Amino acid sequence: MVEGEGHVLGLDGGGSGTRCVIAEVSGRLLARGIGGPSNPLTAGADNAARAIMEAVEEASRRCGIRHFAAACMGIAGTDRPSGREAVIIRLKGIITDRLSIVSDAVAALYGAMGCGPGVVVIAGTGSIALGMDEGGGLVRAGGWGWRIGDEGSGYDIGRRAMTAVLRAYDGRGPDTRLSQKVMSALSLKDPCELVDRVYGDGMGSAEVAGLATVVADAAHEGDRMAFKILQEAGVELGLAVSSVIRRLGLEGGFDVAPSGGVFNLEEPLRSSFESVVKEAAPECSIIPPRFEPEVGAVLFALQGLGVEVDEALLERVAASRRALEGDR
Repeated sequence: MVEGEGHVLGLDGGGSGTRCVIAEVSGRLLARGIGGPSNPLTAGADNAARAIMEAVEEASRRCGIRHFAAACMGIAGTDRPSGREAVIIRLKGIITDRLSIVSDAVAALYGAMGCGPGVVVIAGTGSIALGMDEGGGLVRAGGWGWRIGDEGSGYDIGRRAMTAVLRAYDGRGPDTRLSQKVMSALSLKDPCELVDRVYGDGMGSAEVAGLATVVADAAHEGDRMAFKILQEAGVELGLAVSSVIRRLGLEGGFDVAPSGGVFNLEEPLRSSFESVVKEAAPECSIIPPRFEPEVGAVLFALQGLGVEVDEALLERVAASRRALEGDR
């Protein structure tokens, strides 16, 4: 395809929502759209497909483009073939025959690094680190889900907060401001009610992850247990990045981009994270992601069409992205 002809679609979807963007093959972004949760493992494949189409249709209405030379969708829960195929079966041919389904971490990496080498670490409800070397080789660490992994994630922080409350209640752990704050956030009167809330009511992962901000508030008020929880979360995220760096053999001045709401909690999480990463790679730069994951999916789609993603194209993306900021 000749650069400048046609359009591509990029999408980022997960347990909290779906975001897509339509772009010209030149790299100029045209319109955005949003939809509901689209992780097929938690929302179900049919609901995920509906959320994806909701986001695509909103973007299409904004710019009038409904046909795409290629599309890339970075969707949580599609690391395994079963999750990926479930989405492809429902969408291929509806949006475009040239449809790539990748993990949300791949889209985030491409967006954060502008298709270049480096490492992205995502810490929202879940957590994962993913890196790419100069040859395009990928290595991940974490991202194994809330039952057996996702250390340093919002869910992990929220779970640790509830554990601290129960340990304080039993006298097995120190008193903590988290007791009052967690009870208030969940509208509970007694720590024993946590059992019914978690096991009986089926407390969702997003609700548990929502307690991360409660932990941050308590830490800022000087609570030592909350401070420790955030500090240990930062260490875990740093260890995931360090593992990726070591296994890829990255050296020198490459970039590491933290992404996700957990990093908005800042201290002490951020400082402990940076300390661990810098110990593994003293010369690396810890930077904000260059672009959002849905834009990373656009770049992935463009590369699949044989378009060179050079600095000139990335500058066009950046300029048009600023014009679309009001659509987010």
